[in-house]
Amino acid sequence: MRSAFILIAVLVGMAVSARQAWAKPVAPTPDPMRLEVPGFANAFYYRPRGNGVRPVLMYLHGRGGNPMEDCRKWAKVATQFGWVVCPQGPADRGGGARAWDNNAVVGGQIADASLKALRAKYKRRVQLRGNILMGFSEGAFVAMQVGLRDPSTWSRWLILAANDQYWFGDAPQLLDHNRSKIKGAYLFTGVHDEVAPNTARVADMLKAHKIAYRVKIAQGMGHEVPADRMITNYRQPLLWLASKK
Repeated sequence: MRSAFILIAVLVGMAVSARQAWAKPVAPTPDPMRLEVPGFANAFYYRPRGNGVRPVLMYLHGRGGNPMEDCRKWAKVATQFGWVVCPQGPADRGGGARAWDNNAVVGGQIADASLKALRAKYKRRVQLRGNILMGFSEGAFVAMQVGLRDPSTWSRWLILAANDQYWFGDAPQLLDHNRSKIKGAYLFTGVHDEVAPNTARVADMLKAHKIAYRVKIAQGMGHEVPADRMITNYRQPLLWLASKK
């Protein structure tokens, strides 16, 4: 009996060793490439998977975020959909951290200049209209303003930690005027984020203006974009946005 147990243990050990030998190591995500943006700081970007003309997925970082590292995170989930481009806010906070200084006008100029620079470099492989704009926290503020005012370029939005206070002034009129150009908005906020109630009010505004939207208040999350949950959290939202025509 004892010899039988020893034989089983040996066989199990051999099977585990075989699985480990055949397992492919997970390659780390390479550093993003740098894109020269005339008049502004360089943007970071990754090429899309596949050939032909592809849309742009532009991510606007939060206040104090690191655009280079943020771009590395988004490459894990977004390159299957298109170009991943991560501009830098105008304020240098040191150590790679940047901010937008709550300046959506300059943020829009940087987004536009980054898209044009990518198009100039890669020509017709870069889609100019119907792209996806993503933003978190202060970047969400900029994205909600930019998308509202340029829905032809940015017709699909992934807004992380959306806040109804980011839309003011003529925002209701613009939502109504541009609703046919806005193909879809996905709102994603952590349940422990203090702006979660504000996100729900953004959803109400989209519904009132008959704009296609989805909203997810994610359990176990706060005010964050967790690097270890990029595919789990954001693949489905991007699939939904990519499907909107």
